[in-house]
Amino acid sequence: MSHGSGVKRVRTAAAVVLAAVLAGLLTACESGTDARGGTPAAAATSPGPPATSPAPPGLLGTTELNGFYQPMRYTAVDGDTWEGIAAHFRMTPEILRSFNDSASVAAGKVIDLRGVDVPQLGAGGSVTGQDGRGQLLYRTSAGDTPSGIASRYGIPLYALRIANLNYLTGGEWIPPAGTTIAIPNPPLD
Repeated sequence: MSHGSGVKRVRTAAAVVLAAVLAGLLTACESGTDARGGTPAAAATSPGPPATSPAPPGLLGTTELNGFYQPMRYTAVDGDTWEGIAAHFRMTPEILRSFNDSASVAAGKVIDLRGVDVPQLGAGGSVTGQDGRGQLLYRTSAGDTPSGIASRYGIPLYALRIANLNYLTGGEWIPPAGTTIAIPNPPLD
């Protein structure tokens, strides 16, 4: 009994399914929509948000982004509350309030979303200045971690590591207390 013809039928069926999937993808690309048929391809591949953009749905104020397009500050409008802003940016109202010195939210108030000026768990150090390339100089404290520092300043962990290649030794990088490291801060277009 030969199984050769059965294997050929399975391969042929797999090739037909693959061809159908590829044809669907090509049709979507040519029509200018994504594979799900919803978003125009140009919108899906846009170069990125502007430096200041309207807040995502739910908030009516504006959100200031850093050079890595991470939200850094939000300008409040009438009706905004600590709870609403915190929920929108996925944090607790207590944490958001700890980053800001105001008891209430008023229209026009600029809300710090990162706590850049507030020592945090994993990022208790402080900025000591800037280098000539626009990077912040940050003096670490005991307990600082790369992920804590990256989170506090709204930068990807890889960018923090690249900016401090001279401190990497091949293993996990934990900056010793008192070390001055660079916090990349790319300019916005």
